[in-house]
Amino acid sequence: MTELHLFDGISPESVQAMMACFKPEKRFFRKGETVLVYAQELENLCVLLRGSAHLYCMDSEGDYALLERYGPDDIFGEVFAVPYGDLGYAVQADSDCTVLFIRFSCVCGRCPNACAHHSRLTANLFELAARKAQALSLRINLLSKRSLRRKLCAYFAALQSRSGSDSFEIEGSLSQLANYLCADRTSLMRELKAMADGGLIRRQGRRVTVLDLNKG
Repeated sequence: MTELHLFDGISPESVQAMMACFKPEKRFFRKGETVLVYAQELENLCVLLRGSAHLYCMDSEGDYALLERYGPDDIFGEVFAVPYGDLGYAVQADSDCTVLFIRFSCVCGRCPNACAHHSRLTANLFELAARKAQALSLRINLLSKRSLRRKLCAYFAALQSRSGSDSFEIEGSLSQLANYLCADRTSLMRELKAMADGGLIRRQGRRVTVLDLNKG
């Protein structure tokens, strides 16, 4: 538990003391199951301990949009995307997952036991929220590109920078990537093939090796 970024700078003893105050619940989800349906109130702060998942939005007409992907140590919950209007938000497991549920009121409310490191926990939460804002900024930048090729070039450049390597795996499935870039899957596959044929990338399944994105 202490290896989670949420508890950075907090001793194992203090983490155990806070857990006694928060009384979190650890839950297991199978691939494809719904982990959380967002409520209108700020109810849950969730930490993904194991596995992968994604946040999606569904409107009243049934249109689906993938918003975020989550891996181990990522956090999510209503505080990061409070539903509004006719939009519904939910988190779905992409693999078998273990998730820690903490009541948001416990984290941001007054600690009844006056835990010494409660303020550090709040600071860590703000830092993690800032990282989520950075990821959202990247998504906005990708969607602002005028062509699918430019979106893919920007996305691959981001993964290249994040991994520190010219070779990396696409996050999620190709269908999810198409949804993430607001593109048709057939168009995505066609563009990936064109980029490979043009010498921009080399691709094998979900693994992509960047050769020369400047050709795009």
